[in-house]
Amino acid sequence: MSDGNRKLGALLVGFGGFSALLALVCCAAPWLIGGLLIALGLGVVLKNAVLIPLAVGGVILVLAGLALRRKHVKEKGSVG
Repeated sequence: MSDGNRKLGALLVGFGGFSALLALVCCAAPWLIGGLLIALGLGVVLKNAVLIPLAVGGVILVLAGLALRRKHVKEKGSVG
């Protein structure tokens, strides 16, 4: 596996983790980020019909990224 796939795995973990965290924080405490999202015109994101699929998609991205990184470690024998 190339070094590019390892970096893609890291990118997927970062992006997926951020999106899942954002969605779960909005579900749990919408007042934390709600004002910022509404000010940016993204108030529709605060609906559970949007947040739950966003959280699930983020978790799927994290799992895919971890799988890419794990495959790289098994082939190379190191994390580096």
